[in-house]
Amino acid sequence: MTFAGRLPLVTLVVTCAAVLVHLVFGWEPALLAGRIGFVGMCLAAIPRYTLREWALSLLAIGCSVALLLQGGDATKLLYALDLAVFFGCFIALLTLLKEAAECSDSVLQVGRFLTTQPSGRRYYATAFGGHALAVFLNFAAVSLMAPLIQKGAQDNSGRIDPDLERRQISALLRGFSWFVIWAPTSLAQAVLLTLFPGVDWPYLVALGLGTAILMTLLGRALDRYEWRHAVQTGRSESPPVPRRAFAVLAFVCVSLIGTTVVIEALAGYTIAQSLMLVAPGVTVIWFVLQGAPFETDSPLQRFAAFGAVLDEAAPSLLRTAVVLGLSGYIGRTAAYVLPTAEIAQWLELHSVSPWVFLAALPILVTLGGQIALSPILLVVFFGELVHQLPELPADPTLIVFSLSIGWALGMSASPNATATLLVSAICKIPPTTLTWRWNSRYALLCYAAFLVMLTVLV
Repeated sequence: MTFAGRLPLVTLVVTCAAVLVHLVFGWEPALLAGRIGFVGMCLAAIPRYTLREWALSLLAIGCSVALLLQGGDATKLLYALDLAVFFGCFIALLTLLKEAAECSDSVLQVGRFLTTQPSGRRYYATAFGGHALAVFLNFAAVSLMAPLIQKGAQDNSGRIDPDLERRQISALLRGFSWFVIWAPTSLAQAVLLTLFPGVDWPYLVALGLGTAILMTLLGRALDRYEWRHAVQTGRSESPPVPRRAFAVLAFVCVSLIGTTVVIEALAGYTIAQSLMLVAPGVTVIWFVLQGAPFETDSPLQRFAAFGAVLDEAAPSLLRTAVVLGLSGYIGRTAAYVLPTAEIAQWLELHSVSPWVFLAALPILVTLGGQIALSPILLVVFFGELVHQLPELPADPTLIVFSLSIGWALGMSASPNATATLLVSAICKIPPTTLTWRWNSRYALLCYAAFLVMLTVLV
């Protein structure tokens, strides 16, 4: 392969390595290398740009020019670039975990087990299973389970039962979406914890986990109501439990999150920073020990094979990192360009009750998703806006929780959400059908439940 063909991999590795070196040792040259590396990532990704990448790039350039023309300090551009570098490297290092997962027979066995349950257990297995797999597979959990759901909805002649497909796909989206409100491996938590450092993380995790369970159960209740007259279809007996496969995934998940928490507690890093340090090692070890699809028992040969897998995945990782990095950059520079202090004063957020303030956040994030505005862009901009106030309008932990709720609701209500677009591409179902037709009532029900929770929390 030519050097140009390896450019995505080279820029990714250099940028991520520079970020990790700066994180551990605090070397300023490494920070500079990370900034240059991210610009190189954007340039290396140009041959694979779609309309989305071009739009984000032009918007980023426009915000930069506007800031300089306003006489803004050039250090603000570097500050925004640092955020872009962090977001891009975070998602690249975390998404890399799915490369080991996609080679793992354990993941496939668990996915098949979850999607072939009897009718009485099928919703719970798909929703909670998709939620659990998302913790370390992220969006790859959707890519894994959606084809298995379609296969399980086929009869002997290959015809798909549309009702069974709809219920299973809806269960997957409903369960998957709520992992963003608590899991440290989700981009939402990395973004929000970066913007609001004064968060009580253990409380946020407990609150998020409880909410995720509640919302998933509400989804099941709505499913039973909507399909109360339907004839039960599917298997009548549960398939054998793949105990070893479950044990492998449980060990990986516990290792990933447990080591992250230990490093955060002992070394003083944030959860997102700790996860960036842990994820690459867990990925390589998992791949070498049981994830490699190659006909060899040699760990050294499997380690060498990981390089080939990384090379193949680099273009996709690069595009994802560039999109999310640019979104963060635009959100921060837009906050510098626009008169955020005047906007904050005009909105009089300091005089709004905490309940009203927190209740409005999910609506803003979800509405932005309807017009294809990235939650990252909106959340970063809003975070900068809120920090212009003399004091926060509500507890920072509850602000992060409310913004996370909006992020999760967007996956059920927004046809432009990443998870929705993935399912649509795999299952050939329009995004508006997946969200507005199938899950709009569910999103409204969850938002109503959230308002009740706010009454207790605030």
